[in-house]
Amino acid sequence: MSTPGDASTAPTQSRIDRRRREAREQPSESYLRRRGELELAATAVMRRKGFHDMTLRDLADEVGAERASIYYYVAGKEELLADMVLRALLENQAALHEIGARQASAAEKIRACIRVLMGQFDRHFPYLYIWVHQDLGRFEGIDKTELDRIVDLSQREFEFIERLVGEGVAAGEFVTSLPVGVVAQSLIGLVAWTYRWYEPGHTLSADLLADGLADIALRGLTGPADG
Repeated sequence: MSTPGDASTAPTQSRIDRRRREAREQPSESYLRRRGELELAATAVMRRKGFHDMTLRDLADEVGAERASIYYYVAGKEELLADMVLRALLENQAALHEIGARQASAAEKIRACIRVLMGQFDRHFPYLYIWVHQDLGRFEGIDKTELDRIVDLSQREFEFIERLVGEGVAAGEFVTSLPVGVVAQSLIGLVAWTYRWYEPGHTLSADLLADGLADIALRGLTGPADG
C-alpha cells in the first residue's frame, strides 16, 4: 500500500531520472567536469573503504556537495563503477587491437599484452581490480545492457590472448601440454592475482612488474614440456 510520501517522491524521482538521462546523452562541459570529479572521488573512497561500503554520501562529502545533487550525475554507485570499468575495458580493447596488428612474435605480443593489462590495473586502481574479483551478482544496480557489454569486452580480451597463445603453439614458438584456453586464462590470472598485494606507488612500477610476470610466463611456454 502506498503512503502519501510515495505519490510526491515518485514524480520527483522521475524528473531527476529524466534530467540525468538527458545530461548523459548531451553532456555539457560542466557536466563532464563534475562527472570526472565524482570518478576521482569514487576512486579515493574505494581505496579507503572498498566498493561495497562506499555510499553516495561518501562521494558527496568527498567533492563537497549535497548528496541529493549527486543523483543528477549518477543513479547510484553501481552505475558509476560500470562507467569507469567500461571505459577501462574499451582502452584495453584499443591497446590489444594495436598489439594484434604488429609484426611481432607471439611471445613479444604476449609480453605487450601483459604490460597493457598490468598498466590498466595500475591506472584504474582500485576499481578494475574490484570488478574482476567481485561476484557479478552483487552489482544489481548496473543496467543489464551495460553489464552485458562489459562482460563481452572481458570475453574478447580472453579470446584475443587465447588466439595469440594458439598462434605461438602452431608456429612452434610455445610448447605446452595444456589447452590453449587454460594457458590464456592462466596468463590473465597471473596479472589479475596481483590484486592481493599490488598498490600503485610502492616498490615496483607497473611496467617492471609486468615484465617480471611476462618473464615467468614466457619461460614456461618456451621451455620443453614434459611428456
